[in-house]
Amino acid sequence: MRNFFFLISVTALISFCAGGNLKVKVKSDLSGEMQIYEKKMKRKSGGIFFGSGLKAEYESELLIKERFYTFQNITKISPPGLRFLQYQEENDTAHSFMVVIDTSNKSKLIEALGIKKEEIQNLISEAKSRDDLMRFNTLSEHIQIELYLPYQIKAIKFTEHRTPGEWTARSEGNGKVVINIPLYSCWENEYPLTEIQITYKD
Repeated sequence: MRNFFFLISVTALISFCAGGNLKVKVKSDLSGEMQIYEKKMKRKSGGIFFGSGLKAEYESELLIKERFYTFQNITKISPPGLRFLQYQEENDTAHSFMVVIDTSNKSKLIEALGIKKEEIQNLISEAKSRDDLMRFNTLSEHIQIELYLPYQIKAIKFTEHRTPGEWTARSEGNGKVVINIPLYSCWENEYPLTEIQITYKD
């Protein structure tokens, strides 16, 4: 496992995406790798002296933490609040890949990603207060899961109704699936469990 922090250069325009990001790449033998990205904004009053006549008001740091894992079989791993299943319905020629997510207000996944409601709210406030060095988007309030599957995707759907536009599960071609889970819904315990069914051809 790799674990490191790095600062993004303040000279670049950045897009501050989801509060928690997971990227999962699966090979044909079901082995693969998982990357997790956590993002935090830290602000402190004052700052480094930068010349006479300048009063340092505050300093902000955007921290990104990456965690990297490998696995031998995605259906046999057990990350907190997240499961991956593979099955085939009887008398059906298509196969299915299921993603099961704990989206309750006590979600083990949210806890494991280090996402805190107050910190997300601070990020949103920061986003609304500036439009110079940093750019943010509404995905700051989401968990985003990117799946790279070695299959030809036929269909993707939530097994239960979800609000379109806020909850998304879509194919981006070449086996890539993107899932966005709104954090506010988790904190309100709107849907304690979420299942996404991915139908595919071998």
